[in-house]
Amino acid sequence: MITLKSGKLVFSVNEQGNKVAWSAEGTPLSQSKNADFWRVFMDDGYEREVKVSSSEQIGEACVDGDTITVKYNSLKADNGRIFDVALTVKITATAETYKGFLFGATVKNNCDARVNEIMLPFVDLKKGCDENRENDVFYHINGLGQTINNPWEAVRRSSHTEYIASDNRQVWNSMRYPGDAAMAWFGLQTKDNFLYVGRHDKKLKICVLSVGTSPRNADPRLMITVSHFPFAKKGESVNVTECFVSLNEGDWRTGSDIYGGYARKNWYTPPEKPEWVKNFTGWQRIILRHQFGEINFKYEDLPRIYENGKKYGLDMLMVFGWWKGRFDNGYPVYEPDDELGGAEGLAEAIKKVQSLGGRVALYTNGQLIDVNTDYYREIGYKICRIDIDGNDYRDHYRFGNDGTTLRAFGYKSFVTACPANEEWQNRLVMHEKMKLAYGCDSAFFDQIGGAAPLPCFNEDHFHGARADECEIWRVEAFKKMFANCPEGKALGTEMVNDMVLSHVHYIHGIQLGAVFGPNCFPEMFMRTFPEVIQTDRFVHDNKEGTDRSLGNAFIHGFRLDICPWRGRTDISSMPDLGNKVANLLALKEKYRRFFYEGEYLCEHRPDLPCCIKHGEFKNGNDYMYALWNDSDETVKFTVFDKEITLKPQELTCVCSD
Repeated sequence: MITLKSGKLVFSVNEQGNKVAWSAEGTPLSQSKNADFWRVFMDDGYEREVKVSSSEQIGEACVDGDTITVKYNSLKADNGRIFDVALTVKITATAETYKGFLFGATVKNNCDARVNEIMLPFVDLKKGCDENRENDVFYHINGLGQTINNPWEAVRRSSHTEYIASDNRQVWNSMRYPGDAAMAWFGLQTKDNFLYVGRHDKKLKICVLSVGTSPRNADPRLMITVSHFPFAKKGESVNVTECFVSLNEGDWRTGSDIYGGYARKNWYTPPEKPEWVKNFTGWQRIILRHQFGEINFKYEDLPRIYENGKKYGLDMLMVFGWWKGRFDNGYPVYEPDDELGGAEGLAEAIKKVQSLGGRVALYTNGQLIDVNTDYYREIGYKICRIDIDGNDYRDHYRFGNDGTTLRAFGYKSFVTACPANEEWQNRLVMHEKMKLAYGCDSAFFDQIGGAAPLPCFNEDHFHGARADECEIWRVEAFKKMFANCPEGKALGTEMVNDMVLSHVHYIHGIQLGAVFGPNCFPEMFMRTFPEVIQTDRFVHDNKEGTDRSLGNAFIHGFRLDICPWRGRTDISSMPDLGNKVANLLALKEKYRRFFYEGEYLCEHRPDLPCCIKHGEFKNGNDYMYALWNDSDETVKFTVFDKEITLKPQELTCVCSD
């Protein structure tokens, strides 16, 4: 076996490149039987995912200093087919602050079938660093972050598809980046060590991060891998982005340090934000004219709606459905609606809200094109994303009113614009200028902050044959809009994703973590990118679970997104909810120097009852814990030598001074 050691972690591969071993000194960490360390999937146009496993190959491995190079002149699929594809895999031991291994590859396709996917690295474990597997915790990048206790069993139970996938061989829990995943790293907490796996890509291409297990009734097995999508055709040679694997003493924060450090060195610079963005408390999200055409409000109602929210501490309006076509219709053509008050009425209403001390953001969608428009028929069909079969990707909405026709059958179809073309990039900038011309404080673009990454196979677009690089042009679009945003104005988008963070002022949250859910762990993202200003989501009414949504938003410093009955009314119709919002925002105002003027961090781990969730903030040399009793019982405990009593779902703050 050829062996490299970096830090605690040891990687070995035999001279044929088909047997691999993982170990870590002083721990039981070990690989599965017949473990792979990469997998490739071929596509001949009929059989779409022909699996090629590293354990089935005959290659040649050699070592030169800190790098192992494994070369395969051809690839043998699990079903016995031979593909004329040359694959070179390189594993390099690093000497960074956090030691580990960089995995990279080059694939050269000489056959008619296409190389669609490469899973690399493929960390295939029989056991982690704890003899008792059930003690392990997986930190998955589902949204802003999620913990999975005992992933060896939990993934198998929760992610089994029963029919759709080959769960007889393995069960996968996969997250797409950029999209479901706000970042491109995850890892396993195993005893006193954290096993980090992260995709380190300056270009920020599409990838999928997966944690998998063996099927039901099989020996325990845990697989951690990153999927890359070269889509290499005959005659093409494509480099596969490097990924980093590292095992370090400590917890998930070592992973946050590794990925955050890489991001800051290569693509992330926190943008300077207008003072009002730093200090805004939250907004009412309202829909003037709904998807099905009903008018909820007119422009002249905006000042009144703002004042109703200000009574409870909300200082902004996020305005949807303000254009003639009505909400989720007519995209990408937007013009003021005469029935709502016309262009002058819109500008006057915004000016009146601002005179009352408020802020207004105007919505447009950042990627959808309504199929039932002249724009689609004349232009949109050429610039939309094309799927692997050569068809438009389609999206369908089913918003209805009091009847069942729309909610049961739907009526609206969209395609998604590929950002890798000049027409769409220019249109986004045009929409920004148009909205700001009405005097609003912010131009908001829905979806594109972290919309589902859909590889585009239209080679006429800027990305050409590299379908996985279409999202790179999303970043380019944001750069243009950010540069076009005047001083004092703000650019915002929906969905948290690290690839656009340098080019927006705030984020409208929607993924897990921004939305409170089972085992959500937004600390994973928030510690890595603490400067980001974002909202929570789905406080639509005073329903069961609203207290938990507000508690989660409070301890992490999220701004509030209040959208009564999904924008059909304002907060004045729900005084009970309004009072909860008012109390929360009053508490945040009392500790303003931490929530609005301080920094979010996860530096300490106070000894708290398990039902007490917390966020940590710092200003100067002072620390503050935002505390939330997420239980149905009154709880007593001590923080900073202070006795604290919290009633069920109660919030409080405790300072170190």
